[in-house]
Amino acid sequence: MPHAWLSRLPSTLSALGAAAAVCVLVGCSPRYDWRTIQSSEGAYAALYPGKPTGAAREVAIAGRKLPMTMDAARVDETLFAVGVVTLPANDAALRQAALESMQAGLLGNLGPHAPDAVKTRQVTVMSAATPAVALPGVEVQVAAVSPQDQAPRRLTARLVASGVRVYQAVVLEAGDAARDQRQAEQVDQFLTGFHPF
Repeated sequence: MPHAWLSRLPSTLSALGAAAAVCVLVGCSPRYDWRTIQSSEGAYAALYPGKPTGAAREVAIAGRKLPMTMDAARVDETLFAVGVVTLPANDAALRQAALESMQAGLLGNLGPHAPDAVKTRQVTVMSAATPAVALPGVEVQVAAVSPQDQAPRRLTARLVASGVRVYQAVVLEAGDAARDQRQAEQVDQFLTGFHPF
């Protein structure tokens, strides 16, 4: 699967000692310490709920091995991450193939789920340029049960491409967080706070 890495990212970050530091209590919800992060390597700005930790590796996208970077912050049982795949050329067909491959990889690694459990909608992602440029994207949401620990998972992601980069802004909720909408505001804040350069 193209994105087995994402399914292993929480344990990878724990092994690296990268649990996010959080300081602000928001009502009865988990702690959040929102900050804007500018990634020059990934060419994006994002509003993270804690200090993100980065990793990089190659992934299989559209039949090719391509470099991918990922920055992620964890708050309790929820992971907030931005993954960026860099394409070898500014090619519209390759961008579309990469978007489809990345979406399939995210859904495939989440665990078994009914096809009708996947909700998608077209969204507009605003770039970080001045003035901002509207980029067409897709938002995907799906709930499933993890094959590893049988715990519920809910994934909400936005996928968008610009130039030679293809992005996925992902929120992966686990356990109790995946059972209700208690973090809906924080999920939306992270996804709408993501802006490619």
